[in-house]
Amino acid sequence: MYEMRNFAMVLLFLGSLIWVPVAFLFEPGPINLVLPQKIFSALLLISCLIWMIYALWFEDKLPDNLRRVVGDFYYEADGLSFLPMIRNNQGHAELCVYYQNRFENPVQAIVHLRPPKDSFIIREGVHDLHFAFRADGGDFGLIHQPIAVPEHLQGDVLNIKLAAASYYPRSHGTCLRKREGLPVGTFEVDWAGSAFKTGVHEVSEEIELKRPISLHLAMPIDVQSELTGREVWRQEQLMRGEVATTYG
Repeated sequence: MYEMRNFAMVLLFLGSLIWVPVAFLFEPGPINLVLPQKIFSALLLISCLIWMIYALWFEDKLPDNLRRVVGDFYYEADGLSFLPMIRNNQGHAELCVYYQNRFENPVQAIVHLRPPKDSFIIREGVHDLHFAFRADGGDFGLIHQPIAVPEHLQGDVLNIKLAAASYYPRSHGTCLRKREGLPVGTFEVDWAGSAFKTGVHEVSEEIELKRPISLHLAMPIDVQSELTGREVWRQEQLMRGEVATTYG
């Protein structure tokens, strides 16, 4: 992201390393230019050094795309930032989960939603939901799940319990974005005991959620109120991380 800028700063730093000793030891040029050269060369060296320290140790390696799209308010599951929301897509409601991997290594993630009994519809009889997905290092993406919103709920705000869990099979690796989302509840996941299956899954209401938070989602109006049978979830990679790898 910042390769050209950082390369230019390194060149300026190397140039100032040469300029400073020349200005202070050999006093090049007319006498009335010696002092300005000493001042400017020293300032350039110090400025480049401060900027390089900031760029290497404090600056994010990738832009905070999630914050740019959804604002300052989003959640966090140990390195994976995310935010569920409801969108109106040309008269069809979608339950969406924006997500962003803050680290360089791939992550497996599950976002759990527990809506009230009278709620939006994904499939008949479905209640608790698992959004299970993988995200490569640094990825910013979006999960789409079409839903139906009964007419009597359109325009209402639903109180949904939210929890999440994440797992980095190869450890987190380097932090690419430092800003963490708000803490959210979690639940037990046997990451090693079973194959990880991506998708939107119906799960038991008996799953114990530990300290779930309440998520208030406004239901859109003038959207489809019944299922068509063609509703399919999909995962969209909105921006690929610079150090992303591909799952085999």
